[in-house]
Amino acid sequence: MMHIPAQALQGLQGEALCQLPELLLRPGERWVVLGPNGAGKSTFLRHCAGHPAGTPRTATWRWMGQPLPLWHDPDWARQRAVLSQQHEVSGQLSVHDMLCLASFPWSGRHPRLVTAFERVVADWELGRLLSRRWGQLSGGEQQRLQLARNALQLDLAGDDAPRLWLLDEPLTALDWPHQQRTLTACHEASARGVLVITSLHDMNAAWSLATHVLVLAQGRVIHAGEREQGSFAEALAEAFAMRLSWVAHPRDGRPWLIPG
Repeated sequence: MMHIPAQALQGLQGEALCQLPELLLRPGERWVVLGPNGAGKSTFLRHCAGHPAGTPRTATWRWMGQPLPLWHDPDWARQRAVLSQQHEVSGQLSVHDMLCLASFPWSGRHPRLVTAFERVVADWELGRLLSRRWGQLSGGEQQRLQLARNALQLDLAGDDAPRLWLLDEPLTALDWPHQQRTLTACHEASARGVLVITSLHDMNAAWSLATHVLVLAQGRVIHAGEREQGSFAEALAEAFAMRLSWVAHPRDGRPWLIPG
């Protein structure tokens, strides 16, 4: 469980981005962070991760009743997986070696590493890529590899441990099948008690994924709370200053959000 007191969310240079309300995020929930470019979505996720670029205010955030750990705390690394928008990786690392980095919080040794590794390779269709170097991968393959590394890290943590999965625009560069694999992985993780927090730009993907929504815009929180059809569309319409309407999806009749 993550507790965030009401306070200002600050960016990398210490500037105030918006005023956050008090938030309580619980295991098994899937929070989707939405809003225009520059609204503070990535900054919010960095704060949640205990990123070193966070301001001292981050220390007032709490994880499982304790002050939020700093980024490099080894115990924290066993509970938290992070997918950033930018991947700063050596181009010489192989896919196999990149995946094995998931075991770094356990000093590279874990009794379930081999079986969990094989399962993740199959789930994310990485078998034919294991010997390839990072720099030889397409953008979508790199994104899929990083998602798989996150999934492996959470798997090694075990279902008895508190776990947090932070994803900043996880669908970027992915084709449709792997976008669906990613959304399914988030559902599966939350079903095992993982708290999932992700930013997205695809509003219908967000609607299908979220149990809770945080909408940021114009220096404030437009909406924070459980996903509800009316408030979801109203908050997004205000955040993006555009009209939005719900229609029935032609295939199965589920709600589908469109401009206009």
